[in-house]
Amino acid sequence: MDDMAVNVQLPPELQQATQHMVKAALDQAIDQALQKASFPPYMTQQEACKYLHVAPSTFNQWLKKYKVPVIRIEGVKRYARSSLDKFMKTLEE
Repeated sequence: MDDMAVNVQLPPELQQATQHMVKAALDQAIDQALQKASFPPYMTQQEACKYLHVAPSTFNQWLKKYKVPVIRIEGVKRYARSSLDKFMKTLEE
């Protein structure tokens, strides 16, 4: 099977605009990844709310409505960052 190469030459202003959009998207993705990585692997409820960008009242509603994964040790609750990510992924449409 022969590989076909297609070369497209964009006008300079379109090349520049495309490069700018790609750079902005990459910068945003890197910022989000760094922000998520800055949270500890196990969080308090307050930290979990910040991590998920929701108000404590919203998080409390989710606790009642959904099976939000929680770790309980002698009355202390912690939320694993990885489990919260998986939980959110299960609700993704």
